[in-house]
Amino acid sequence: MREQHPVYLQLRQQLLLWIEQKQLDSQDKLPAERELAQHFNTTRVTLRQALSQLEAEGRVYRSNRRGWFITPPRIAYDPSIDVGFYQYVKDQGMVPRTKTISRNLVETPAWLAEKTQLALGEAVYQFVRRRYVNERAVLIEHNYISSASCPGLLDKNTDHSLWQILRDDYQLNPAERAIEIYPQAILAEQAELLNISQGSAGLYLERQSSDQHGNFLEFDQEYWIHDALKLVVNIARTE
Repeated sequence: MREQHPVYLQLRQQLLLWIEQKQLDSQDKLPAERELAQHFNTTRVTLRQALSQLEAEGRVYRSNRRGWFITPPRIAYDPSIDVGFYQYVKDQGMVPRTKTISRNLVETPAWLAEKTQLALGEAVYQFVRRRYVNERAVLIEHNYISSASCPGLLDKNTDHSLWQILRDDYQLNPAERAIEIYPQAILAEQAELLNISQGSAGLYLERQSSDQHGNFLEFDQEYWIHDALKLVVNIARTE
């Protein structure tokens, strides 16, 4: 006897077919949950289970107080290539945007001193920025940058590329980078800034960069929503 799938998984399949028939595209908004539940003759509990399954698969996403939307294509990121956020988003035919949430001169905390060349208590710039792709907020970024190497950086317009400012205004180029990437739930601070639920699936990216002189340049923490990014690495064959 053939095993019957749970009701919410059956509804998931029906929702996918309905989305295809309606030809809904990137970031199109779904009808309200009540309307969808009535259309599919189901309860809102079962509907939310089905939508949550599609969300886990990266097919739809929920924005708090705004509803459900069709997930846009993922941004392809190759960590082996020295290209900034603005460039690789534009190269894929999408529109990047950055909003600086806060900027401060702070003392290097113990955890950052352990990870970098910075001395405990040394003055360092801290930026918190929200970054968008096609006006969808996709990540929160925490940047720590050497204040000794970049006097006056707090007065610059950082709603664009920090690396471009470092190159153009300070003649500093990221020469070496160490990168770590792993799945991590998005917790309260980042979730609020991204307007998503605390504990949502996410991707954490940590990058430490040195300049062309071998000195510490930047420590970057990125908290991505799980369905916005995919890692792509091209490896050339060597003899």
